[in-house]
Amino acid sequence: MYTRHVHINVPFTAIADGTMARLLNRAPYANMCFPRCEAFWFKPTRGHPTTVDAAHWTNNIREFVQCVHRMFPNARMCGISSAVSLAENDHAVFDHIGELFTQLIQLSTSVSYFASSEHLFPARLVHTLGLTSIAYTECASSALFVCLIRANHATLQELHIEATQPNVLAHIVAHPTPISFPYLSVLDAECLDFNPDFVPTYAPTHAPFPRLCSLTLHHPYPFTTRALFAHNKSTLHRVSLHIQSTHDALFYVQSKVVDKHSLPQVTQLDIRVTCNESVWDKYVGRTTVAAFVECAPRVQHLQLNIDCVGLEPSVRGYITHTTMANIRYLKIGHTALSISDVVQVLERVPNVVQLGIDPQTIDPTTHTRIQDTQSLDHLHSLIRTYPHLGKRLNHIVFGLATCADMEGSAHFAIQLAILCRHTTRIRWSTHSSLFVDHCTRLSHASESPYAAYTHQLRTLDWKKNIL
Repeated sequence: MYTRHVHINVPFTAIADGTMARLLNRAPYANMCFPRCEAFWFKPTRGHPTTVDAAHWTNNIREFVQCVHRMFPNARMCGISSAVSLAENDHAVFDHIGELFTQLIQLSTSVSYFASSEHLFPARLVHTLGLTSIAYTECASSALFVCLIRANHATLQELHIEATQPNVLAHIVAHPTPISFPYLSVLDAECLDFNPDFVPTYAPTHAPFPRLCSLTLHHPYPFTTRALFAHNKSTLHRVSLHIQSTHDALFYVQSKVVDKHSLPQVTQLDIRVTCNESVWDKYVGRTTVAAFVECAPRVQHLQLNIDCVGLEPSVRGYITHTTMANIRYLKIGHTALSISDVVQVLERVPNVVQLGIDPQTIDPTTHTRIQDTQSLDHLHSLIRTYPHLGKRLNHIVFGLATCADMEGSAHFAIQLAILCRHTTRIRWSTHSSLFVDHCTRLSHASESPYAAYTHQLRTLDWKKNIL
């Protein structure tokens, strides 16, 4: 059987009273085995009250786990999610659900864990060793989870943290007993930092993650960010940073966490600026993004998503002339993206092979449909001004949303394809066929405003492609 992922969603009481074990030990389930299954996700529900004495629950849980292991002998990724609604005094159920989680995790090397109560995370679980991947989503026992992460420092390769409790990440990096995570290569942290000035008593003097290659930070975490960038400048190859306030932007600029050529090995850079502040400092925002682009001289994959209140009407100010010749893959999203903006950006990335655009950010007042001579003259003017635009660009991807203006986006795509005459493929990343229908009609119809370019447009390959 070829099942590779399985979801187990059953009432906990059916496990505790032995119902599930008895069911799985009978035909046809007793002979079922899924050797190619790589992962299972388990989510217990409360279920109906059981009359079975709690003294027998442990054995019934053990039998159920044995059945799971028999059916999925090679599954090494365990996802656990529980938001079970229980009475506050129902500690027996809490403790036994925690026991079930413990036994399931001990069969795995990769764990994704979410629980809404600390009772679902037994203290003895921190002694589970040999884990290579941990994904932690907020639960009440973050201190125990930090202990589990540190206990697996010798084998851990990937770490994903999502927490609202302050300084979780800092407590992993800084500790009275310093340790190293010698094989950790991927760190993705989405933690709220309630105390941005927090400085642990025990600051790391060595690289806590000496082989860190991929880093994603959803907040700047001043202390931790300094430590990571200070020790991993030569190891990082992929960096993704989310800037959500002027304060975040100022931190990166003023602390010189990013400086010219400070990330010499980074080849993939993703910068997302999402700020809903009533006052967004345009200069700080522009300077910050430009600084990140300059700090990675070898970047080949660049993604810029900028969505801010009071944003300047052009994306051009966020891209400098520095290091642009290295970029092969560019994805841009902006609150007001005109065809002229894209053209001037492409002029600065002469070797780009693939371009990704989010048409939800396209400015509807600056492209839409060519309906008059003036608009057509503007297109002709761009063609004359940039005769060699995108000389290596052969692939354009539109990340359309279902509510996007499909016909307007199609005009945008057609104009871009005309300007970038070497483009051979236009793709879109949703299931809507309206976009390609509009593109096909505009590129083939004799009454189309683009009829003069029909020969060029007929060579384009219009297909849906999820990227």
